[in-house]
Parts: sequence; structure tokens; C-alpha cells
Amino acid sequence: MRFNRPFAVAALAGVLTVAGVAAVADSADAQSRSRQRSTTVTGPNHSATRNADIYRSPGSATVSRSGTVDGESWSSSRSRTTVDTGDGYATTSVHTGPAGNTQTRTGSVSYGEDGYSRDASVQTSNGHGYTRQVDASSDENGSTVNRSATTNNGASRSSTVTRPY
Repeated sequence: MRFNRPFAVAALAGVLTVAGVAAVADSADAQSRSRQRSTTVTGPNHSATRNADIYRSPGSATVSRSGTVDGESWSSSRSRTTVDTGDGYATTSVHTGPAGNTQTRTGSVSYGEDGYSRDASVQTSNGHGYTRQVDASSDENGSTVNRSATTNNGASRSSTVTRPY
């Protein structure tokens, strides 16, 4: 049997209301989640532990991991934040691996009446990376998309595509 999606959502909301369940969050704190995990493995020749701290809230998430393998410790972390910019959004994510290398990604998208703009950047702690830019617009004659990319070592490329209506 197939259900009409709006009908199914309305029916579910009605059931929750009758049951007296409130599914509405009053604040961002009410929507935040935090949890920890820990695992230990021991064998005749090797042992390992692993810990994870996970935090999620609207617009952000952080995961920190650490542990030991045969007495050698390691750690890593990952975080991501997204913010509303009014005409789009911007995102930043940072990942640090067990060896200490860090990768940072940033990106944003903005929307206008006749197009959008999108940019992204990836940078690493050892100097590698690139940036990308996309601008798209349209008018009564057609649409135009401009793309460009540049790496940290100076290489670049760009293209423009125009499509008439």
C-alpha cells in the first residue's frame, strides 16, 4: 500500500499529539547530542583501546578519537560547522589525523535573483591545497557558468560555458 506523503506526515503528527508526545525542540541546546564510546581489546600478543567523544548540534559536529595500540598512543579529530549567511551558507571542516597532519576545507554558496556563486578551498598543514570558484548567472538570453581553480603550486585553469535559450 502506498501513502500520500503529506497525509502520512499529518497522520503521524496527529498520533503524536494524541499520545501527548512533544517533538518540538525549544532551543538549539535541546537539539544537541553528546556521547562517548570506549572499546578495549586484549589478546595474547596485542592490546588496544579506542575512545570516541562525539558532539552534534544544529550546524556543527565534532568527533575526537584517541587510543593506544600495544602501548603506543594516537589521536585524531574532525569538526564541521555550517552557518547561514543570509543569502546562502558557509561551511568549515577541519580534520587532524593520527600523524598530526591537518586538512582544512572551507566553502560557501550564495544565491542571487539571477544566479549563484560557489567557492571552495582545501588546505593541508604541509602546504598542499587548491581553491575553486563557480559563478552562474542567467538572463533572458541564456545562462553563463564561469569556473576557475588554482592550486597552491600556481597551476590554474578556467572555463566559461554559455548556453542560449
